[in-house]
Amino acid sequence: MKTTSALSKSSKPLSAGIRRRLQEFSLMSRDPVLFMSLLFSGIFIFVFVLLPISRTVSGGFISEEGSLDFTYFARYFDSTYGPVLRQAFVDTMKMGLLTAIFGTLVGFIFAYASVRCNPPAKNLLHWLALLPTVSPPFALALSVILLFGRGGLITKRILGIQFVSGMNDIYGLDGLVLVQTITFFSAAYLILRAMLERLNPSLEEAAASLRASRFHIFRTVTLPLLIPGIAGSFLLLFVESLADLGNPLFIAGNRTVLSSQIFLAVIGEYDYQKASALSLILIIPTLTLFMIQRYYVNRRSYISVTGKPSGAQITEKDPVIRWIFNGLAYLICAFVILLYATIFYGSFSFSWGVDFTPTLRHWSMVLTRGVEAVLDTTFLSALATPFAAILGMVIAWLVVRKNFSGKEALDFSSNLGGAIPGTILGIGFILVFNKPPIALALIVYAILAIFFVSAVGKGAREGVVILLLGTAIGALLIRRESVQVYYILGCLYLILAILLAFGGNRRSSVAFSSLLGIYVMSTNWANIAAKPIAEFSRSIERGFWSNAIFQFSDHIKVLLQPPPSLLAIFLIFAGILLVQELKRPPLRLAGGIVALTIPCVLSFIETPFALVGGAYIIMAAFIIRSLPASVRAGVASLQQIDPSIEEASNILGGDAQYTFRKVTLPLILPALLAGLIFSFTRHMTSLSAIIFLVSAKWRIVTASILSEWEQGGVGIAAAYSTLIIVLVMIAIAVLYVITNRLLRGREGIDLSQM
Repeated sequence: MKTTSALSKSSKPLSAGIRRRLQEFSLMSRDPVLFMSLLFSGIFIFVFVLLPISRTVSGGFISEEGSLDFTYFARYFDSTYGPVLRQAFVDTMKMGLLTAIFGTLVGFIFAYASVRCNPPAKNLLHWLALLPTVSPPFALALSVILLFGRGGLITKRILGIQFVSGMNDIYGLDGLVLVQTITFFSAAYLILRAMLERLNPSLEEAAASLRASRFHIFRTVTLPLLIPGIAGSFLLLFVESLADLGNPLFIAGNRTVLSSQIFLAVIGEYDYQKASALSLILIIPTLTLFMIQRYYVNRRSYISVTGKPSGAQITEKDPVIRWIFNGLAYLICAFVILLYATIFYGSFSFSWGVDFTPTLRHWSMVLTRGVEAVLDTTFLSALATPFAAILGMVIAWLVVRKNFSGKEALDFSSNLGGAIPGTILGIGFILVFNKPPIALALIVYAILAIFFVSAVGKGAREGVVILLLGTAIGALLIRRESVQVYYILGCLYLILAILLAFGGNRRSSVAFSSLLGIYVMSTNWANIAAKPIAEFSRSIERGFWSNAIFQFSDHIKVLLQPPPSLLAIFLIFAGILLVQELKRPPLRLAGGIVALTIPCVLSFIETPFALVGGAYIIMAAFIIRSLPASVRAGVASLQQIDPSIEEASNILGGDAQYTFRKVTLPLILPALLAGLIFSFTRHMTSLSAIIFLVSAKWRIVTASILSEWEQGGVGIAAAYSTLIIVLVMIAIAVLYVITNRLLRGREGIDLSQM
């Protein structure tokens, strides 16, 4: 009896917890837009983050025959493969630790000089510190090789060094750490600068009034206050270093690290099990340190929001300390300028190391045969950027403003894309979306269909009728030819528009439904519209314009022919908004069946979620990699806004979508624009996440740079790098002009929150 009563008591909290969670989601479902935001965010993260990562991790234990296999893990302990594999792991950890130490130190020097030492040309110092963030990940490795390599300008031409076998050169772990330090120190600079600006000066002033020495104040007051920022930047740089692929491929020499091992396992050996096993080895330290980093970053964000400086900012009065920090900062700036000047001149040099005669032949090749990669990268980056920024703001709003079960999981998983090395995500995308299981489409459709009928059906019976009839009609239409299917689905949207018109609904809803019908039918018209453009490009002389016009025809297809399984997700949410406009039961029932039939067909037509080789899988990789920065910027901005402003809107009758659109979004606009800037920059310079996803039809500039380097095209690689830097800086300048016009008299963009 005692055991039975104990079990009944223990089951009560469990059942109460389940009921509480169901009540939470029941209350949220009363606001469809709020629940749609949560559901869409959850599905997107599950499909494009959690599923690829889990598939990559599990792939290391599964052989080609599908049996359980520990071969690649056992090799770490045998005498044949073990020494090499263990040395690669040790070198990876050394690389991460040294890069994190030196990168944090350089970031602190820049931050302290900028905030406390009043350097000349302070704005120039700031922008030079940010310059590595707008260049391709291996641009600096390319520059260092051009200067200090075996045929480098400084080592060979100026110093006359003749390298012999066994002689130490720039290739190896020392050169790799140097390049990564310069590449990643900007992140440490932004974090530490933000903390220094927000330190309460009264603490240091109190210590100075007690006649403490400057060094004693720094050691006992300033440094302890900066520990969260220092630890956070150290861990961030460690993770970034381990995730880096481009620099190890360029300058590691005979040293091998895990990221390049994973790349070679896929590209050189075509062994996905080995790549997955190595990915798991790399995930363990990066994910562990990412969780520690989140702890410190959260502490930093909390301090910066709740404790603002009282009084004027402290400036360094000791001229020796001031000029030491300013001198070191500008010395590093001079080195950075030298590196980028080398890339620029290398793009015009006839044959670097042999003939430095200026020539335009590298640029001619980039702007003719390479224009496809440039246009594809810019086009896909521009499409992915607003989606990443807006999705980041929505997730930040859900995390900060709403309370629901799984909020912490949503926050954590949305940041995984930045913590997991890009090569791991790329492998996961290949494993999941090359031959996706039909179960994925079934699960996604089932979740969306159940939500659809619960949102539009007035009662269980009406919901069941909509679910059964909509799914049954959709299953019958799937068997038809795809061309006929798209015309039928377009006509169904026109029928829904007629129902909305009969119901006396707003003209905007009728027009929206009609436009959806035309858009669905335009899938059949995309090839017709693109064909004459492609034929015209072939009729003119081969060069920049012919290649650019041909790529434009492909871009039209991307806009008009999205993957059906992804289009279905959008259309099911659009259908909810349209059907809810129908108040009469017969019209609502008919509209619900029509609106569910369309996404049902699109969810299973052709091969659901078969994205490999197309443009949308590259855009998904872009979004996942830049999403964490947008979320962090949105969270930091929302924490500074008093919730009572939004509560006032709710009290006056505004629902969640109205409050977010009219109240919250204008207040977090600086964070949104910061997310746009960072996302576009990250997309244009991404390599590790998309290196496995490029195809003959869709080429990315960073992959083209790597290809040219492998084939000996140093000048072409330098020209590509220069062009990307210029394009990104132009895009940032345009966004800043827009920002200045939109944010007159308001808070500007704070990139330190990225």
